Amino acid sequence: MVRVPRGMHRLAGTPPRGPGWLAPRPGAWRPRVIGQQLWQYRLTGIELTGGQAPGVIGAGGGATVSIGPAGLGTVWYPQVANISTSVGANDGATCTIYLGAQGVPNLFQGQSYAGGGDSLGLPVSMMRPGQLLIAVWSGSIPGATCAINIVGTMDVLQW
Repeated sequence: MVRVPRGMHRLAGTPPRGPGWLAPRPGAWRPRVIGQQLWQYRLTGIELTGGQAPGVIGAGGGATVSIGPAGLGTVWYPQVANISTSVGANDGATCTIYLGAQGVPNLFQGQSYAGGGDSLGLPVSMMRPGQLLIAVWSGSIPGATCAINIVGTMDVLQW
């Protein structure tokens, strides 16, 4: 026996088991779906947002954190990577930054022996979705938190 939740009813003129035979309760609405072809106006030079990623130092004193652009038409132009740990300036950790894809660090971008707090200039010209900046900490205090913050500009699509 099929039980229909309260507020749901069969739409008039549709078969009992066809698509759309249950309608949402009155007052419910579906957000408008915007076709991909309408996202055609590029906004350039916007301050980079969403470039922060936290992590936790593991038992061996190391952590890996990755961050990169996401979304159709989003392009990052990173300039500086700010790295830090919750221990602060007294942390003797080393942080190495790579550029890679799918979490595989393959292009060296910079290294800091002050992994507790430092800024590294990035030689990356631009990043598209799928490319990641990967920060690898080693020699830190287990249980501490670490973070990377990317500063730069980005391009996005608007409709």
